[in-house]
Amino acid sequence: MNFYNTMIENKLAFITEELPELEEELLKSKNRLADLLKNEKYLTGKLQKSGAIDDLNIIIEELNKFHEKKGNLDEQYRVWKSSISKLDTIDKKLSIINKGLELKDNLIQERIKEFNQYFSEISNRLDGEFSLLSAENQDGIYKFKIGNIEGNPGTGSKKSQMASFDLAYILFADKFDIPCLHFILQDQIENVHSNQITNLLTEIVDEVNCQYILPVLRDKLPIDIDIESMEILSLSQNDKLFKV
Repeated sequence: MNFYNTMIENKLAFITEELPELEEELLKSKNRLADLLKNEKYLTGKLQKSGAIDDLNIIIEELNKFHEKKGNLDEQYRVWKSSISKLDTIDKKLSIINKGLELKDNLIQERIKEFNQYFSEISNRLDGEFSLLSAENQDGIYKFKIGNIEGNPGTGSKKSQMASFDLAYILFADKFDIPCLHFILQDQIENVHSNQITNLLTEIVDEVNCQYILPVLRDKLPIDIDIESMEILSLSQNDKLFKV
């Protein structure tokens, strides 16, 4: 207990000895703070009189706007760089695809040439016009067109052209072992000239490995065609497909 009390007394004496010096330092600090506050008040008043604070606030507001604008531009720049990188990747992929298309272009044109041999020959036999299939490569996209030397065909010629195309494709597919359906459905053959119908049904269809299905009114067919040998189903006002 005596040791503890002695230690406390020594600490108290040490602190008491330092206390006057600390109080003096504190007083100096207070005086210094008072001088600084007085000077701050003086400078603040001077700034207010000159309008510098208002100008400073305006500058700060403008700086904030510029910081905001800079942030937006930085984000746009980031998105732009990302988009450019993605576009570069897409361009590289497109370049590879285009090179592949270029390699296949000769094959495509050769196949069209082979197809047109059948297409032109059949269309010429039907309506005396040489119909042709063509393909244009526009920016890597093939656009196929059908035309003929005579220009735009009439309604009847379009029907015969359709029949020629379908028949020609079956011949073409069989030559290159391409799987395809070996039957053709066609409607409104009435617009085709009777000579063409006769030629189509009695000669050309027989040369193609297919079944040619044609719904037509009996009186619209040429009289020189043996209808009974081709007839699969016959309907009339008294014998309709759907009966009530």
